[in-house]
Amino acid sequence: MSRAAPRRGARHSRQPSNRIPAASDYESDAAAIQAHYAPPPPRTNTELNLSVLQRYLPSIQSILSIAANAVVYTFDSSSGSWDKSGIEGTLFVCAQSPSPEDENHRPRACVFVLNRRALDNLVVDLARVTHVEVMDELVILRVEGSWQEGEKVLGVWIHNDKDETREINAAVIQESWKAVGSGRNAEQQGPEAGPAMQAIGRRLSLSDLFGKQIDPNAAS
Repeated sequence: MSRAAPRRGARHSRQPSNRIPAASDYESDAAAIQAHYAPPPPRTNTELNLSVLQRYLPSIQSILSIAANAVVYTFDSSSGSWDKSGIEGTLFVCAQSPSPEDENHRPRACVFVLNRRALDNLVVDLARVTHVEVMDELVILRVEGSWQEGEKVLGVWIHNDKDETREINAAVIQESWKAVGSGRNAEQQGPEAGPAMQAIGRRLSLSDLFGKQIDPNAAS
């Protein structure tokens, strides 16, 4: 009786699989990913400060001057003394965009102190300041209040960390206040009202404000 030959296992032909990833060049792939997800260019300190201030006051357009440390005092008329307000931090003098309700597009500016001691910052609209005076080491701002509050007198002490810090910031506050005041009376003074008026609403240099180089040895 003949025996059947044992069956051999069927041969399976290998087919190329499209599931196997093709070999890649790591460097070229990494370069392509890096180009696609390139980090944003680094921002300057002024740009970073501006973005922080605009979170509190979106109308701020540019920073005119900065003092690293300032302390705000209030004047007590009954005792004739200056009292700390609890506001201390970096001071910024800022140009703002014109109010949307203002058809004459008058310039605006403010003094902003970013308080490092508490959550309440100081924002002084220079259009509401009736008088600015520099006395000793204080920049004195007389601010008109609402009909319920009355007028307030603030004194801003600016730490003179550099030779010109206090002098420059005091001068920029005064010039910006004059520019805002000139904007109120633009119909009497015409379109040109000096370098400060031209500087409001754009970033400026000291030469734009004063038309000359400040003497670093000048007395504050």
